[in-house]
Amino acid sequence: MMFRVARSREGMKITHYDLYKVDLRKGMTVLDVLFQIQDYMDESLAFRYSCRGAVCGSCAMLVNKIPVLACRTQVSSLKKAPPKLKPFAAMTDSPTGWNPETEVLVEPLPNLPILKDLVVDMTQFYDALESLKLWADPAKGDDPRIQSPTDRKKIERYVNCIMCALCFGSCPINAEKEEYLGPAALAKAWRFSEDSRTEESKKYLEAAKAPEGSPLCDLIYNCVKVCPKGVAPGGAIRKIKES
Repeated sequence: MMFRVARSREGMKITHYDLYKVDLRKGMTVLDVLFQIQDYMDESLAFRYSCRGAVCGSCAMLVNKIPVLACRTQVSSLKKAPPKLKPFAAMTDSPTGWNPETEVLVEPLPNLPILKDLVVDMTQFYDALESLKLWADPAKGDDPRIQSPTDRKKIERYVNCIMCALCFGSCPINAEKEEYLGPAALAKAWRFSEDSRTEESKKYLEAAKAPEGSPLCDLIYNCVKVCPKGVAPGGAIRKIKES
């Protein structure tokens, strides 16, 4: 199978695409393909990975114009119908020569600056979390902060976020407005506001409702469709808007 992979010798933008013929094996993932290319065809290819088990979120990228985790995406699954996402330029503009019937297109995650090839700069994504102060201060004394199973269930899906930034890369608002904090940060704000162990829970909602936060979201729900852990950031943002 042929794989057309975005390259960026100068950084910050895609300069060209290289075409590789890959020998597929049963059960091969997109990350396995990238390893084969790097090991046997082009050692200069840059991509990010770590756990290889859809836990760390490092290998987020655009495959056939859909944001995915490379380690979680079987090559065989690419033949299935993709989720229907609201398009924007990065997810519709195709490189010259790409034939989706015979080639797999691999590109860096949209909405973040490119460092090299498939590696993006996550600074903006992490800065959004920092700006909302998404952490809980330590409790006074040595008593544990106990949480009931019922209270834990309220935040369960939001705790599962692995910070992969697929939601950020799939969001049309992030594509248009650099100041937008993004779905992951806002979903985490809701998670902390609903956590029974946090004090002053309203401060998280107030931060999320800042002009660069939930007011910018149009509830498009691309983020819900691409999340590999079922976090559903769009649902959290809707609740923030309604609170």
